[in-house]
Amino acid sequence: MIRELTYNNRILSEQERAEFYKESDKYINEFSECIEGICQLAKEVSKSENSDYNKITNTVINISIFTSYSFCDCIVLTKLFVRATNPYEKSFLRGKLKVQLNESFKKLYGFNKKAYKDSYCAQLENIITMFPVFRNEFDELLLDLELISKDSWWKDERDAEVHIDAAKLYELRHEEINESKVAMEAVRLIDLFNRFNHITAEMHRTLLNHMIARYVKEKGILRP
Repeated sequence: MIRELTYNNRILSEQERAEFYKESDKYINEFSECIEGICQLAKEVSKSENSDYNKITNTVINISIFTSYSFCDCIVLTKLFVRATNPYEKSFLRGKLKVQLNESFKKLYGFNKKAYKDSYCAQLENIITMFPVFRNEFDELLLDLELISKDSWWKDERDAEVHIDAAKLYELRHEEINESKVAMEAVRLIDLFNRFNHITAEMHRTLLNHMIARYVKEKGILRP
């Protein structure tokens, strides 16, 4: 379930900040390496002659690449936001983080039924029936995404940043920053990208195991 947000306005200690940077670096390194692995896998899939396998795998791969990039980008911006000490730099990074969260969420789920049809969630929903073991996990994730889609708290800031609305930007850049609020809202969405990554990784592992088992059976290969 989606985490409840309670803003305690607490300021991190230097030790806590150092730990946050360390954890951020760990995730950035891990997921950036995953992206390279997934892209290499995509090249191998294109060589396969099994069209059904290609169709399903390409869907899973495309979603995995998107969510991995979104996850990494949001982690990087959150880390930079927490590290920033200059007030203008901090407000600038808050704006860029909200843009990234907005655009990533729009691609992942969308803010209305029309946008959902073109989302990565809709693509995954088209093949999830082939993986019934993940249906409950996927449905729970959809409920959380739907809940967040009704609360577009980042939209005004995103619009001002993207369209360079000078008057609105002046207002936002001089707004008092609640570091706890910004970080917790970001982490809530980052968690969703991570959960999506988990589902797609497990789905591909299941699909690959199925294809290997079928190949072994068709070729009459005896396992040791």
